[in-house]
Amino acid sequence: MKAASSVYKLLLEGEDRQLFCQREKTILQALIDGGIFLEANCGGRGTCGKCKIRVLQGKVVNKDGVEIQPAPDNTYLACQVYPQGDLTILLQQAQVSQKGQTSEIAVAEGLPLIRKVVLAPTYPTVDNHYSLQEMIQHALTASPESGVDNAGIIDNAVMLRQLSEVVETKPEFITIVALNNKPIALEVGDTSSVLYGAAFDIGTTTVVGMLVDLTTNKVVSVCSKNNPQASMGADVISRIQATHELEGGLERLSQLIRHCLNQIIAELCSAAEVTRQQIYAVTIAGNATMAHLVLEISPSTLVRKPYAALFKYISPLSPQEMELEINSQGKVLVLPNIASFVGSDTTAAIVAVDQDIAQSPLLLVDLGTNGEMVIGDGNRLYACSTAAGPAFEGAHIRDGMRATDGAITDVVISEDNVLVQVSGNCKAIGICGSGIVKAVAELLKAGLINTNGRFMKAAAVDFPEKLRNRLKNQDGQWEFILVEGKNSANGADISITQADIRQIQLVKSSICTGIQFLMEKMPAGTQYEKVCLAGAFGNYIDIDSAIRIGMFPGFKRETVCSVGNAAGNGAVQVLISTEKMQRCAAIATKVNYLELAAQPGFQNRFLSNLSFPENISICL
Repeated sequence: MKAASSVYKLLLEGEDRQLFCQREKTILQALIDGGIFLEANCGGRGTCGKCKIRVLQGKVVNKDGVEIQPAPDNTYLACQVYPQGDLTILLQQAQVSQKGQTSEIAVAEGLPLIRKVVLAPTYPTVDNHYSLQEMIQHALTASPESGVDNAGIIDNAVMLRQLSEVVETKPEFITIVALNNKPIALEVGDTSSVLYGAAFDIGTTTVVGMLVDLTTNKVVSVCSKNNPQASMGADVISRIQATHELEGGLERLSQLIRHCLNQIIAELCSAAEVTRQQIYAVTIAGNATMAHLVLEISPSTLVRKPYAALFKYISPLSPQEMELEINSQGKVLVLPNIASFVGSDTTAAIVAVDQDIAQSPLLLVDLGTNGEMVIGDGNRLYACSTAAGPAFEGAHIRDGMRATDGAITDVVISEDNVLVQVSGNCKAIGICGSGIVKAVAELLKAGLINTNGRFMKAAAVDFPEKLRNRLKNQDGQWEFILVEGKNSANGADISITQADIRQIQLVKSSICTGIQFLMEKMPAGTQYEKVCLAGAFGNYIDIDSAIRIGMFPGFKRETVCSVGNAAGNGAVQVLISTEKMQRCAAIATKVNYLELAAQPGFQNRFLSNLSFPENISICL
């Protein structure tokens, strides 16, 4: 007989929460099961070193039941330790839940995707006899301006059951809720003043939700959270692997993101003083992997030749099918994908910047954990996806972290000093993506690294002493110290290592190479009036630094601008405009997909683009 599993209490220091952990589960698994996000870029393999915890009370053991000692900084990796009894732990990562500014979201006028129409029905009598179903049809015929499709109205059992309840008291008014002019629900009385929708941008790293008042076409609350799927891998490839390598992996990943969406819905409603039942429609934009996972559809075809997505379009879903806690008669619309790894977030972004109807050539670059790029002039559109990688989010960077409190966001290297800007009123913990790009650009500008990305060790003797002393060799690897341990939050140096620079070279080369191949699809000599940087990272990156390291080949500073969360903005636009939804469907067919790895000469060009540009002024 199998012995009963021991279950221990797991207390989180600083939080009024108590979780439980089975003896056979790692601390990381227990945290995930309890809805606690902890970054684990390697998918729990123990190689990334991100899921650090401190054990304040109790003991932990390895998988063989042997007690182990903490690392020098007194931390353990949550993915590698198991409880030996009740525990009290301290998480080493900031748990992020951010409220956005509604003023940053641009909306457009139009006929909403979902709307309400108020009818004044004439009830049947003995002398004037007809069915109640026909009564609704008569009322719609008398109100042709409503635009609601009268054909086959209320011809299913669900709607008929609603009709039975609605007419019980013979209300003076009956409200029809219509999606794309098709009735989906009936309500007692005039409820037209209450109509909300939620738009989501599901990113690999961050999930953003926006609550829209569809009676005013305004975004009334915004909320973002870390994507909890990151506990099973930093990038889409690792998460795809988790769907078939881990038992129940697909279901777990789907449940994680659905739970996250419901958490965001709850916070959106609380901020706007709205109930979940007042949300009738949800639009979802996300990269192809995220779209598959939220639907609990295997994305495995994306990593097998010919790297095709399983679907492009999907019909509107009920909230029950998606386990979303909104009005039970509402609808969930996952926007159409384009091809392979270019998903519905790109579709939404194209709509947001009107690239599909542009009168002049435009380049759209969405910088995130995955990098998608689209080039076009309204008549022709070409798109590609690059492995921009989680380096922009701090993954695979030794001291990398998300853009939360304690993250270095800006770096300036002068002749005798290094100045850093840290997010929040606290000491530095690590460095985020925008800070890394700025730091590398500053190292290049100062002559501390050469165009190949190597530290200038031989020339270091000519640097001012304060800079020279920051260049150190640790365990055979050169690094440049940005913040000394005595000034950091954890007592350890925060540095840019040689390996970190290599990660940034890989990222910038993939983006640069993708842009070059896209530009070759356009007529020679095409002049681009605008380069739109989308995505959270694209909104915060220092554009001068990105140009300095060669990320945007051939483009001048004045042509490059940030457009914020274009994917989320596009998802909002669809909620408030049926015309935008129609454009999304057309875009998914219109865009020509470019598989970069299959392009002749791709490998050689990628390797060539690893180097930084040579025309960099030296400040020392």
